[in-house]
Amino acid sequence: MRKLTVVAIAACVAAVCWGATYYVDPAHPSADDGNPGTQDAPWKTLARAGKAPELKPGDTVIIKPGVYREWVDITVSGEPGKPITFQAAPGARVVIKGSELVRGPYKRLGELGILDIEPFPFAFRRVWAVKLGEEFFTDPRFPGCYDDKSRRWVSQVFWQDDHPLQMIGPDPIYPPDVFDRRQIIGKGLADMIPQSFWFDPKDSTLYMNIGGEPGWFSIEVGVRGFALTVVGVHDVVLRGLEMRHNRQPGGQWPLVAISGCERVTVEDCKIYWADFCGMSLHQSKNCVVRRCDISYNGAIGLALGLTEDCLVEDCTMFFNNYRRFYGDWGVSAGTKNIPGNKRTTIRRCEVAYNDEAEGIWFDTDNEDIRILDNICHHNGDCGIFFEANRGGGIIAGNLIYSNHGRGIYISGSQNTYVVHNTVAENDAGIVAMTRAADEPPKNVHILNNLLIRNYVTADTVTRGCDLTLESYPDEQRRAELGSTADYNVYASNTWTPFMRHNWNDNNTLEQWQKTYGHDPHSKTMPVAYEIFGGRFRLLSTEGLNIAGPVPPHIKQVWSPRDPRRVGSDITRWP
Repeated sequence: MRKLTVVAIAACVAAVCWGATYYVDPAHPSADDGNPGTQDAPWKTLARAGKAPELKPGDTVIIKPGVYREWVDITVSGEPGKPITFQAAPGARVVIKGSELVRGPYKRLGELGILDIEPFPFAFRRVWAVKLGEEFFTDPRFPGCYDDKSRRWVSQVFWQDDHPLQMIGPDPIYPPDVFDRRQIIGKGLADMIPQSFWFDPKDSTLYMNIGGEPGWFSIEVGVRGFALTVVGVHDVVLRGLEMRHNRQPGGQWPLVAISGCERVTVEDCKIYWADFCGMSLHQSKNCVVRRCDISYNGAIGLALGLTEDCLVEDCTMFFNNYRRFYGDWGVSAGTKNIPGNKRTTIRRCEVAYNDEAEGIWFDTDNEDIRILDNICHHNGDCGIFFEANRGGGIIAGNLIYSNHGRGIYISGSQNTYVVHNTVAENDAGIVAMTRAADEPPKNVHILNNLLIRNYVTADTVTRGCDLTLESYPDEQRRAELGSTADYNVYASNTWTPFMRHNWNDNNTLEQWQKTYGHDPHSKTMPVAYEIFGGRFRLLSTEGLNIAGPVPPHIKQVWSPRDPRRVGSDITRWP
C-alpha cells in the first residue's frame, strides 16, 4: 500500500512538472477538432492545436504522421522552463504544406485545338492544360489577395514534391527591373520548354510541359503565403516537423515566420522549397534554431532581423536560391540577417552550395555578432559577408573553402575580430575595406588565421590575394584606422602569397611588414592540404604553432581547442 502511494504521488508530480499530452491524428477514424485531443479522440488539424485554449505551460502536442495542407498559427504560450511543445510522434513524418494537389482533369494541348503556335511539329505533345479551381486562390492570412481574377498568379509548381518546374515569362511579384532575374525564359505558351509551366490568369489555366501524363505524378501548386507562423508568444518548442511549398502574396514573405517572440525553440525541423525565404526570425529574443535543415529555398534559407540573444546552431543551409535571384544590391544567401541583430550567435552550421549567393551574411547595424566554428564552402559568392556593422563582432574558428567570392568579407564594418579561421581556395581570402565614406573598416583585427591559395586561376595566379586590409604607409593614418593583422600563416606551396592595402596593389609579406607594419609575427610556408570535390583535408599541422594570444573579451565567448595553432580547429570536412 505504501509503495502504491509513493507511485501515485510520483505520477502526480510528473503530471504537474511535465503537463498534459494532446494528440493530432487526421488518419484516426474518430479525428475531429471538437474532440478533447486525447489519443483515442484526437484533433484533426494542426490549426486547432496551435490555438487550443486547453493548452497550458508544460503541455505537449504529439502530431501523428501525415501531410497537413493548412496554415498553422501558433498563438499559445508556456512559461520559462515549462514550454508548450509541438512535436512529431516518434518516427513520424509530419509535413506541413502551403501547396495544394492538382487533381485534373488534364488535357493535351492538341485536344484543345491549340496547334497553330507550334514552333515545330509535335512540339506540344508533352504540354498539358488544367483549369485551377478557387481552392488555389484562397489564403486565410491574405483575404482578398486574389479577388481580381485577371491579376492572379502562380509562382511555384512542383512535380513529384521536390522538382520545381521552370516558370515561363516574367514573374508578376519580382519584375526584372527589381531583381535582374536571370532565369526568365520566354513570354508565354509558345516559349515552353521541358519541365516548365505557364499560367494564364485570364481563365486560371495552368500549362505544364512534363514527360508523361500528369496523372501519373504528384503535381502541387504553391497556394498559401505561410505554412506556419508563431507571432507574439513565448516559451514554445517546435520539434521534428517539415514545412514545404508556398506562394508569395507579395514582397519577401517566409514559409515559416517567427515574430515578436521570446524563448521559442525550433529544432530537428526541415524547411524546404519556399517561394522566397525559408524561415524568418524577426524582432524576437532568446530564441533558438537547432539541428534544422533549411535548404532548397527560392532566395534565402534563414533570415534574422532585430533579434536579441538568439542562437542558430548545428544547422545545414544547402542549395538555397534555387530560383536564382540576383541583383546589384544582393538578396540571396544561405542566411541573410538584416538589420539590427544584437548578440546573435551562429555556430557549428554547414552553409554550402547556395547558388549565386552568400553563405552567412550579416548586413546593416548588427552588433556583437558571433560567427563561430561554421563550415562555409562552395557558395556562389562570399563564405561570410559582414557588411556595414558598426557594432562589430567575432568571426572565429570557421572553415571556409571553395567559395566563388571572398572567403571572409568585412565591408564597412568596425570593431570586428577575425580569429583562428582557415580560409582556403576562395576567389579571395580575407578582405576588410571601406564600404562608403562614413563606413571605414576601423578596429578590424585579423589574427591567427591560416590562408591557403585564395587566388583565381587566370593568365597569372595574382588575380585575388590572401589578405586585403585597408592600410596606409603613414603611421598616424594607420593608427587612426586602428586595424591590425598578425600571427597569420600564408601558404606558399608553389605560389607567392600576397597582401593588399587597397583593392589592387600586391605586396609580398616582406613588403607588407616593412611598408605597412602589419603581420610582424606572421610567416609564409608550404602547407600540406587537399580539397577534392566537397572535401577538405589539412594533411599536416607542422609549423603552424605560431598563434598569438586571443584577446580576453573573445575568450569569454569562444576559445580554440589548440590555442598555439593558427587556423580553425576543423582540419577535416566532412
